[in-house]
Amino acid sequence: MAIDIGMFNFVEYLVTNPSILIAIVLLYCFIFGLSILFSGPKPGKNPFSINHVRPVAKLVTDQSQRDKVLKQKFKPYKVPSEKLDAIVIGSGIGGLSTAVLLAKAGKKVLVLEQHDQAGGCCHTFIDKGYEFDTGIHYIGKMYDGHPDRVLTDQLTGGAIEYPLIEEIYDVVRLGDPAKSRAYNINSGREKLQKTLIEYFPKEETAIQKFMQFLKESKNSFTGYFAMKVLPKRVVKLLIATGIYKFMFKSYAKFHGKSLKSLLDELTENEELKAVLSYCWGDYGVVPSKSSQLLHAALFNHYAEGAYYIRGGSSEIPYQIVQRIEALGGKVLVKAPVQKILTDDQGRAMGVLVGKGTNSCELFAKNIISDAGVSNTFLRLLPKEVAVKSSIFPMIKKVGESFSFISMFVGLEGTTEELGLKAQNIWAFTRPDVEELTKEYVNLSVEEAAEAEVPLLFPGKSNLLIITICPYKWFDRWEDEKVKKRGGEYDGLKNAIGRQMLNQVLLMFPQLEDKVVYTDVGSPVSNKYYLGFDKGEMYGLDHTLQRFSPEVSLELRAQTDIPGLFLTGQDISTCGFTGAMFGGMFCAGAVLNRKLHNDLETLVTEIRKTNQTKKE
Repeated sequence: MAIDIGMFNFVEYLVTNPSILIAIVLLYCFIFGLSILFSGPKPGKNPFSINHVRPVAKLVTDQSQRDKVLKQKFKPYKVPSEKLDAIVIGSGIGGLSTAVLLAKAGKKVLVLEQHDQAGGCCHTFIDKGYEFDTGIHYIGKMYDGHPDRVLTDQLTGGAIEYPLIEEIYDVVRLGDPAKSRAYNINSGREKLQKTLIEYFPKEETAIQKFMQFLKESKNSFTGYFAMKVLPKRVVKLLIATGIYKFMFKSYAKFHGKSLKSLLDELTENEELKAVLSYCWGDYGVVPSKSSQLLHAALFNHYAEGAYYIRGGSSEIPYQIVQRIEALGGKVLVKAPVQKILTDDQGRAMGVLVGKGTNSCELFAKNIISDAGVSNTFLRLLPKEVAVKSSIFPMIKKVGESFSFISMFVGLEGTTEELGLKAQNIWAFTRPDVEELTKEYVNLSVEEAAEAEVPLLFPGKSNLLIITICPYKWFDRWEDEKVKKRGGEYDGLKNAIGRQMLNQVLLMFPQLEDKVVYTDVGSPVSNKYYLGFDKGEMYGLDHTLQRFSPEVSLELRAQTDIPGLFLTGQDISTCGFTGAMFGGMFCAGAVLNRKLHNDLETLVTEIRKTNQTKKE
């Protein structure tokens, strides 16, 4: 049996220096005492239960039936008559997750959504007979017994199935679209490593080291989340003393290192660097500014395969809204919140919802914002209240994420007939993706209409094509009414859309005469439909700065404004899973309950039950 010499020497040192051991024990007791002292009032009810999950529900395809759930227009008389425990601003997955968990814990909840349907980036839209997802393209970790799946089932009642998509769930294409080189990204760690080595046989050592990096950083997010759920004063103490570096070694090692620095250490092969960093678009930060922590988490998220949602992404809000309403809550749309109301002491106490003479004030014990940190502190809160918060400086410190432009393409024929697979294509016209991206976002508006698009990822039989797009190209139309922004606006967005589609057709020439529908959504469309202030893709930016312990502890669910809580991706990470866990953290803060521990207990119980069934 191997002996860890370093650990042996450390233990021997403690034995010969008992004062050090005593100091460590006392410090532990002190931290534990602080956590008890600042833990607040009595914890609320545990919303998790193995009995909350039922058999998969029959898929409802009647759109009128779905609209009755997802498109309930706000009217004051529809607000629950009993005193509200919480008002949630926004019905993205963060807001809905918080709302349903609070409802399951016995709280009376109202969710207000500014759009005409609930769901945020989980919503879909139908036009000319085609239904398009707006946000979710694939999800990882949806196999039975994984915490992500267990939490999702708790939110939806287990009513949804998550089929695996293609084993090759992503394809990276580099170079001229007409003759680009394709690199498949497989599910399964060993298979992925083998595939990459086949593509780059001279880079076997670099690829092995990259896979080792993924393995070593597997649990690094534990430290990141600890910064958000441990009592704030305890976290500050851990940071000030540097103890967090020993408690959360993996987090401390990777959060402050850029992805580019890792790639430069591994190889000089630019093509391999592009392949290993291809999915930076999933969090919107180029390799020189992105954290190794986040990139590893994303790769590991899909290590066992990528999944989709039976019935499309709107199935998630469709099921959650029904759970909320069955427990006495309500989810209402066309309910734009104009401001968060505060009392003389600066406590959040309600919201002003609606416009003009149709507006009204609603009050609740807890106000929960899923509108994003920037919207909440720059637009909704009174300025004199917002600027006093320690969260306010984080907006400038972290910054906003990329905005984007989307093209929705309807195709004639089935996926089999069209020769398409259920996978994402990441296409870069050059392997030096960072310089390529920099050049593109610095183009003038006139140049953008004719330029090659550097980054695309089409979806399935209904193609969704996305590329980054500076908000400044479209900001002159931000105050114009949707569908009435004029010919110049339509001309610009459609010109960029044509470039996007042309590059896809060069890669898939069999689709040339199969395109029967197109529509383009610009950054100002994103602002209108999704509520992003600058059309940003992922709320606050996901740069190295965001993952520092000092910023992480501030971007948490419980704010320093009494009565105000935050939920969603800005207090966690981007994407469906990140926003969902942000919702759980927020519900835990409102209930003063460690829901992450409750979830872990439930996961253990479910795994034991599943194992018993197998035996």
